[in-house]
Amino acid sequence: MRNTRRSFIAVLAAASVGLAGCDDFLEVTDTGNLETDAIDPLADARTLAYSAQQNFFDAYGDAIVYDAWFTNAARVGDTFPTRNEFGRREVQDAGNGDLNGYWNNLQRAVASAEGVIRALEGNVSDINLARAYVISGFSIILMAEQFCEGTIAVSETEPGPRLTTQQLLQRAIERLTAGEQLAASLSGAEAGTLTNAARVGIGRAQLQLGQKQLAAEAVADVPDDFVWNAIYIDDPSNRGRLGNNVWSFSESRISLVVGPEFRAMADAGDTLRIRYTDMGRNAQDGELRFYRQEKFPAWNSPIPIASGLEARYIEAEAGTMADQLALINERREANGFGNFSSADPAAVLAELMEQRTRDFWLEGKRTGDLRRNGSAVPYVLPPGEYYKPALGPVGNQTCLPVPITEKNNNKNWAD
Repeated sequence: MRNTRRSFIAVLAAASVGLAGCDDFLEVTDTGNLETDAIDPLADARTLAYSAQQNFFDAYGDAIVYDAWFTNAARVGDTFPTRNEFGRREVQDAGNGDLNGYWNNLQRAVASAEGVIRALEGNVSDINLARAYVISGFSIILMAEQFCEGTIAVSETEPGPRLTTQQLLQRAIERLTAGEQLAASLSGAEAGTLTNAARVGIGRAQLQLGQKQLAAEAVADVPDDFVWNAIYIDDPSNRGRLGNNVWSFSESRISLVVGPEFRAMADAGDTLRIRYTDMGRNAQDGELRFYRQEKFPAWNSPIPIASGLEARYIEAEAGTMADQLALINERREANGFGNFSSADPAAVLAELMEQRTRDFWLEGKRTGDLRRNGSAVPYVLPPGEYYKPALGPVGNQTCLPVPITEKNNNKNWAD
């Protein structure tokens, strides 16, 4: 991976310059630069842990956009062939700069969190270490769900081995379990947030592994009203790192297009979960009409990462058909729709995935759903003609390839 030869401290120093609120964490002579040899990982643990968190928030926006294009939760109103590869589910491991960029950002999130863990483990047991565990765990979950395989660096100078989805999920569970146990032993609102976030993450990973009972047990104590958000800032000088990337592709690049399937939901009355505006013009590609999402309508709109609602979906999917029907009808009623009834387990699962798709629209969960539940996940384009036929057909990928640059440059990536 591209960060393996880069010092952990250097990575975090560069990251922390863009972190809003850092001026009360440490003083520097030149406020435009953070000198790496002046950082003490223990003394500056709060800064470094928040820098790792910001790296994750930055990568999370990428994850949502590419997940939406890949699973047809949004259409690709972009001229870049590399971005349309996501919409066609034919992403190439070589020559796709967007794939490289997303992979690198996600690896930076993992590497910076892991660096904080290495610096603090055995030295302190505080909220900074708990945050690093949770950030590492969620970053690895995104890698495990969206990429077909992955890797985690051993240290700041040593790349990691090739890992399967299952190995990645197990590593995420290890990190999140450590974070949950440490945060639960601490006091304060921040510790409570990290405790519940870790529990949802563990349940999400266990469900993806097919460990349904363990998934349900993990989320059993998460409050229904719990939400952990990625927080974004509208800083015009640094929107690329600090701003909401879903809004960036909605307002600046104008290439995240709400497709007909999701517009139909809102037009039929599902306006609490699906919101869009017809902008009266074409998208960036000049071909698709631009229907802009309004779920996250600003550079500083927060995006949920984990919630009590997701915990309830995990419990329902891991439970009985009666459990699934109960949540289905609760969510339908809450959004103005009548009851659903069926004695067919496949139909009930499909409806659960329908409601899950609506509740978590543009929250980066559908690739994992697709890999876990296949054809039960609605609105994924089948192989065949793309909505922009001249760019080629839709393929059958269910996960993203690891970029060829990683495979070629990681000495521990063995075939």
